[in-house]
Amino acid sequence: MAKILEEKCETCSKLNSGCCKGCFEEDDKSIFVGLTDKELDFLTDGKQQIKYNPGETIVKQNTTSTFVVCVREGLAKLYVEGIKGKNSIVRLISKHDFVTGGGLFNGNIQKFTISAVTPVVCCLIDSSKLVKLFGENNQFAVEMLRFHIKQNNYLLNKLVNQTQKYMPGRVADTLLYLENEVFGESTFSIPLTRQELAEMSNMTKESFVRILQEFKSSGFIKTNGNEFQILNESALLSVSKNG
Repeated sequence: MAKILEEKCETCSKLNSGCCKGCFEEDDKSIFVGLTDKELDFLTDGKQQIKYNPGETIVKQNTTSTFVVCVREGLAKLYVEGIKGKNSIVRLISKHDFVTGGGLFNGNIQKFTISAVTPVVCCLIDSSKLVKLFGENNQFAVEMLRFHIKQNNYLLNKLVNQTQKYMPGRVADTLLYLENEVFGESTFSIPLTRQELAEMSNMTKESFVRILQEFKSSGFIKTNGNEFQILNESALLSVSKNG
């Protein structure tokens, strides 16, 4: 069961609940970079760090939520629950990812589900505070709009790729995404089942495993259980490009 995290930063440990502004990553790419200390204090007042165990739901599709999620540690999957129990994993979210749920300015209805893949530590922020700062701080508003545009562009590209590419191209895209966007290295261990990897590629488990074996036989990749090694990235890029 999810629980309020007891081990926090030194400042946070002095609080009965919530956590401090020091929990935000000081990064030029952060959408919070334009906030003043006073605005960060306002934003973090009452914010709580929650720890979720693997398999636990952080956000549930089609429910109303009054918070947004900032991931501090761990790996989670963001997916759309389709008909007849068929899921489509949109992307993985990890450290420093910020997820609004798509309903920040639209009734706070969540458009997808987020569940923990590994133990996940995240901060839950009152969405009404973000809306207030959006209207008061122009730089923050611009950064948030840029963030949403980037996410929308990613979703559009993924939609086009998964509807117009053949299955080998989709599997190649998934492997390249894991290598470059999630883990940042050519050898990685992914705590996902083959079924979940298939859901990332919009295909059946059987088709995904078959194409994965073809890639192994061609010397593009090497696998050992959940450990993957990309041996020929240029070949995967070629398969991805040609669909």
